[in-house]
Amino acid sequence: MPLGMICLRLTIPWYATTGHSPHDTAERRARARWYTTKTELSFEDMVIKLRRVIIAELFRPQALYQATPEETRAVLAACAAAET
Repeated sequence: MPLGMICLRLTIPWYATTGHSPHDTAERRARARWYTTKTELSFEDMVIKLRRVIIAELFRPQALYQATPEETRAVLAACAAAET
C-alpha cells in the first residue's frame, strides 16, 4: 500500500506538468471503444503514458557527439575568464 501511494503521488504531478497532451483522451477512446463517453483520463491512462515515455527514453539514440572532459574544462575556463 505505501508503495502504491508513492507511485500515485509521483505519477499525477508528472502527468500534470510534463506528460499531459490534449489528444490523450481521444487516443484512449479510439483504443477502447467502450469508452465512447470518456471525457477525462483515469490514473491507469496516466500510468500507461508514463510507461510509454520511459520505454521511448530507453530506446532513444544517444547524442552522436559528446564533449571530452578537456573540452568541457576549456569552456568552463573561458566562462570564468569572461566573468572577470
